[in-house]
Formats: sequence, C-alpha cells, structure tokens
Amino acid sequence: MSQSMRAFWAASIIALGMAGPLAAAQSAGGARTGNGDQQVVEPSEEQLQRYASAVKKVSAVAADYQPRFQQAQDAAAKQAVRVEADQKMVDAVEADGMSVGEYNGISLAVRQDPDLRKQVEHLVNQQE
Repeated sequence: MSQSMRAFWAASIIALGMAGPLAAAQSAGGARTGNGDQQVVEPSEEQLQRYASAVKKVSAVAADYQPRFQQAQDAAAKQAVRVEADQKMVDAVEADGMSVGEYNGISLAVRQDPDLRKQVEHLVNQQE
C-alpha cells in the first residue's frame, strides 16, 4: 500500500474518531458526543477535490501527533495531545473550505461506497 493511501486511511479514521467528536464538543459547550449523528454526504466533484486536499493535510497532522500521543505518559497527557491534534485537524479541514461535518459526512460516504473510495484515492494520488 502506498504512503498516500496509508495517509488517506489514517486521516479518514482519525477524522471520524477525533475531529468529529471535537466539533460536537465545540458546538455543545464541551459535551462530547459519538459519531452516531453524522450524516453521509453525497459529494459533488468540487467537494471531492477539497476533501482530497483536506485528507492530505489531516493525515500530515495525524502523522505529526501520533508519536506524541504514543509517548504521552498518562491519560491526561494523551487527552491533551488528542485535543491539540483535533484542533489542528479541524483547522486543516476548514482551511480547504469545508466544515468538519461535511468532511466527516464525505468520509462516511467513502467508507460505504467502494466506487467513491476509488475516486477519492485517485484524487489523493493526483495531488502528490
């Protein structure tokens, strides 16, 4: 598996597991919620282009923070790293003109639709 594909999947998994709850926490005054309320987005070509760009940026953040998370000594330290990484990922997604909800919705669609996944993989590889 190519490095870009590993980055794509890592970003998708991390975004669904970290950035989504962060966005919910920010909008709910700190109460974290699960991903059960995420909506699948049927993306346009323009959204897919922005999504592919955001995936690359989110994966770079994830790669930067993974060692710090693994080296954290206790749960509080791990949580602090996660919160900081979450914010950087949210910033990366928003820098590409997407909301976290839109990004996560497309991530869900990509996970559920093999043809869409191939299309996104192609776009990610084109951006290298």
